[in-house]
Amino acid sequence: MKLKLTVLFLILLQISCNKKEEKQVLPITKNQKTEFKKSDLSQQNKTKFDFEKFKISKGQVGEIKIGMKLRDAEKFLNQLNKTQTDAYDFGFDGGGSAYIYSLENEPIIALIPKRDFDEILAIAAISKNIKTFNNLNSKSTVAEIIAKYPDIKVNQDVMMNWEFMQDEKNNLQFIFMTNENNLIGEYIEMEVPAIPKRTNIKADWIEIR
Repeated sequence: MKLKLTVLFLILLQISCNKKEEKQVLPITKNQKTEFKKSDLSQQNKTKFDFEKFKISKGQVGEIKIGMKLRDAEKFLNQLNKTQTDAYDFGFDGGGSAYIYSLENEPIIALIPKRDFDEILAIAAISKNIKTFNNLNSKSTVAEIIAKYPDIKVNQDVMMNWEFMQDEKNNLQFIFMTNENNLIGEYIEMEVPAIPKRTNIKADWIEIR
C-alpha cells in the first residue's frame, strides 16, 4: 500500500508543466488522469498557494467542507493540478475514486467523494503546510500529537494494515502507513486501541471526515 502511494507520487513528479490547457474536467471516467486549466510555471510561482486559507477544523479544510459538491470544492483549488487514483489508496473500500491536487508536482490535498456521487465523503491533508487548529500537520510525530492530546491512543486499521490516531471530537485522524515491523502500538487484542510506544514516527496524512 505504502509502495503504491509512493509510486503514484513519483508519477506526479513526471507530469509535464507544458500540457495544453483544459477547460471543464468533470465528469471524470475511471482511471482517467486530468488537470486543471493553469498558467505557465513562471506565473504559478508568482501566485503562491495560500496555505493559511486551508486550516483544518471540524469537518473541513479552509472553505472545503465534508458534504460539499466536488465541483464546488475544486473552485478553491484552481491553482493545483489534479490526478485521479483509487479511493482504496486512502483506506476506502467498495470502489470509487479519489482526486489528488498538487502544486508544482507536490501533492497538497486529496478529495474522496462518495462512490458514484459528486459529494465529498472525506478530505486528506497531505502537505505539511496544511495545519490543524492546534498547529499539527500531516508530518507531525507521534510525540507531537501526544503533546496536544495527552490521553490519545493508537489504533490499527485491520483492512489497510496501517495505524491511526484519532481526534473524535473534531472528526479527524492522523494516518500512519506503518507495517508489522514498525508499529507504533503493542496490540493485545485486534481492534483494541493501544498506548503509543514508538513516538518518533511521523504521520503520512490527516484524514478529515
